[in-house]
Amino acid sequence: MTQNNRILMVQPYRQLAEKATAAGFEVYAIWDPARQTRAYLRDVARHCVRLRLVDFADEAALRALVRETATAHDVAHVLHLGQESTMLPVAEEAQALGLAVNPPEAVHRLNDKAALRALLAEHGLSPVRTRVAATPADVPAVVAEFGYPAIVKPTSLAGSTGVRLVSGPEGAEDWTAEAGALGYAGQVLVEEYLRGPEFSVETVSAGGRHEVIGITAKKVTPAPLFVETGQFFPAPLAPADADAMAGLVRALLDAAGHRFGPAHTEIVLTADGPRVVESQARLGGDRIPHLIRIATGFDIEAAVFEALAGRPFTPAPARRAAAISYFALEPGPAPVTGVEGLDAIRALGHVHDLHFPYGIGDQLPVTVNSASRHGFVIVEGDDVEQAAKNADEAKALLRVNRGSDLVNAVTATATAPMDPERTLLLLGHLTEPVRLAKSLGLNVILVQHKDKFDPEQAQLADVTFVADFTDWTVVEPLVRAAHQVWGFAAALSLTEPGLEVAGRINDLFGLGGTGYRAAHLLRDKLAMRRHLAAVAPRFAIGAAPLEGPADIEAFAAQHGWPVVVKPVDLTAGFGIFKAEGPQDADAVWERITAVRDQGMDRGSTLYRVADFLLEEYIPGPEFSVESFSFAGRHVVVAITEKLVDETHFAELGHALPARLDPADEQRVEEAVAAFLDAVGVQDGPAHTELRLSPRGPLIIEGHNRNGGGRIQELVEAAYGFDLVHYSLAWPFRLVEPLTERPRAFAAGCARAVLAGPGTVEAVEGAAQLRAHKAVLAVDLAARPGSVVRRTRDNWDRLGLVAVTASDTDEAVRLCEELVATHLVIRVAEHPEDHHIEGEGTA
Repeated sequence: MTQNNRILMVQPYRQLAEKATAAGFEVYAIWDPARQTRAYLRDVARHCVRLRLVDFADEAALRALVRETATAHDVAHVLHLGQESTMLPVAEEAQALGLAVNPPEAVHRLNDKAALRALLAEHGLSPVRTRVAATPADVPAVVAEFGYPAIVKPTSLAGSTGVRLVSGPEGAEDWTAEAGALGYAGQVLVEEYLRGPEFSVETVSAGGRHEVIGITAKKVTPAPLFVETGQFFPAPLAPADADAMAGLVRALLDAAGHRFGPAHTEIVLTADGPRVVESQARLGGDRIPHLIRIATGFDIEAAVFEALAGRPFTPAPARRAAAISYFALEPGPAPVTGVEGLDAIRALGHVHDLHFPYGIGDQLPVTVNSASRHGFVIVEGDDVEQAAKNADEAKALLRVNRGSDLVNAVTATATAPMDPERTLLLLGHLTEPVRLAKSLGLNVILVQHKDKFDPEQAQLADVTFVADFTDWTVVEPLVRAAHQVWGFAAALSLTEPGLEVAGRINDLFGLGGTGYRAAHLLRDKLAMRRHLAAVAPRFAIGAAPLEGPADIEAFAAQHGWPVVVKPVDLTAGFGIFKAEGPQDADAVWERITAVRDQGMDRGSTLYRVADFLLEEYIPGPEFSVESFSFAGRHVVVAITEKLVDETHFAELGHALPARLDPADEQRVEEAVAAFLDAVGVQDGPAHTELRLSPRGPLIIEGHNRNGGGRIQELVEAAYGFDLVHYSLAWPFRLVEPLTERPRAFAAGCARAVLAGPGTVEAVEGAAQLRAHKAVLAVDLAARPGSVVRRTRDNWDRLGLVAVTASDTDEAVRLCEELVATHLVIRVAEHPEDHHIEGEGTA
């Protein structure tokens, strides 16, 4: 750009100072000593002719030092590629000296979020409904007028700080309090909540011409926070979407008057096309330049200085993919007592960088912005999916031990010598599986929750610990100690709340079987839906997160009515609603709010009500499939048809073998195999629920455990296959793998016992029913005095009766007959029962 090769850089990161020098520039630099360590600043100084220090918070002193340094050394340009908070005063001083690479107005238009929104609206680009609150104190009133849900963000903070989704008045008041705690007093942007995947477009400009270097895909935490937890380059995008994003960014930079240097523009790809979230006149953070260099070989940082020198640069196409993924550990006050696995992560061939800033005695903070994340790993892969998998593999090797006082050992020493190769770690089971494991000749280390503990379990198991087996921060130090003292060859849970922790233990000790990622995908219905849509879309249904009542109608506009709303990670039909049309949206939202506030009011105390998702309603008969996997090979054991009532989400019962024609049966088998492959189930049981819709089998949900509701007894009665026995024996190869589906020689049916609403006065006929030769089980929760509510989910059932018969038709008929004729539950109805509401169907 000029023969003068002297430049002044404000807040140059060390690699930028180094690359500027390599490009032939003499670098004079200004830094704030409070923002980096002395060692870091020494590294910067090694690549500079002179490094000067000033307090960036003192704007007058910063401006004066820019003027003084630039004039004293006759620099050609003043360049600021650091944090945007000090860019504008530096640009204004540079402009006054005739040394600016961009006009100050361009810097302001890009970096200030409110100015950016005004600029986009002025030029008809990226329409987003927006309001500006003058101060944080004005936010509640502005948002109330604007409408919920809304995104609230400070106009001049970075790193996701202060950015929240506000869904109601209480959330707006909470946000104002948080802003006060941050000491923020400036303008606040209130804008519509943009729904869709997030990306960033990286550009380098020279002479007003904007070169798109690439597009990065983002992974962020769920609402209400939007902290970036991963970046993936290049983004897997359709060419039309990539072109639309690139065109939008070029138009934005033209409108802003951006002439030179990098820009980082964040975008949401909505159903109506790309929408700008924000933009900054700097390089992308989160090591995005490093990802670009890994994937393409192109150095975007060096290109900035090539452009400054007036030399051309040519971006390279991606040959590989790269990702940065942040650790997401359980926060809490318990101090770190040890860190393991860092060397193992660094040794992986696909790992390029690793950062974990915590050590012994540190506490892991709650992640509320980019500064409170827990470190990262940078990896490469053949494509983005492989890079993401490599990142997960690397992160799984990190082990952070922390202190805990929540563990109580009932039996701390084994009653007899234990063989580690025949020792099973069992999480949270009923007594019978413990007894069965011992009958197989296995040693058992049992971890049981205090609410589920039975003294007989401690008598059966070799070692018993009472602890919250759903909390990894509690379980991890305990199982590490158990593994060191006694050893174990398999970890298993057949109860829903323990599945993810069992997966973590499998990963931690390399035990094989199903790991945490697969267990988490099965537990988190929204994550499963997104994953299935990406890898096996033929069997996937539409789904989206639910943050506010407007989401319901927006989802219905895309997928049609009715819309199903359900918790992300609960079972047994709890908290599931169906909105038949727009008239139900507000009522469903009110009931969701009530469920969140009240939590689980029945059933297991081990479940927690958290996030909800939206699903398209799928017509057609519903089935569940019991399968068993042998080293990644999936064998369907039984297909069960569900007996349902469309007015609520409690199962009336189920029958097997399902009455399906051979073609539909084969389609169901194919869907289940594809689903289990997609989520990564390797070994053990699975219970998969699906509907046979007009467009074929579609997955509703799945679990890496056996089905409940006495399905295990029905399977054994009809097929002679003991699912629990196989689940306990297969990890030790004490049974032979199935080579084909077992053949049914009988049938079974289980029916729910329903009544109410009212109060139970008497229960009659249970003893005679249990004595019937066809009855497999009679489970009754109803007792005189029990309060019965109208039926909404499985926990409102009063019991269950299971029978076996020669074929499915006979089993269904017999079960209905026995329940109707042998069992009597007398309920006294009360007038006030008609007014009991709650989280039932809309």
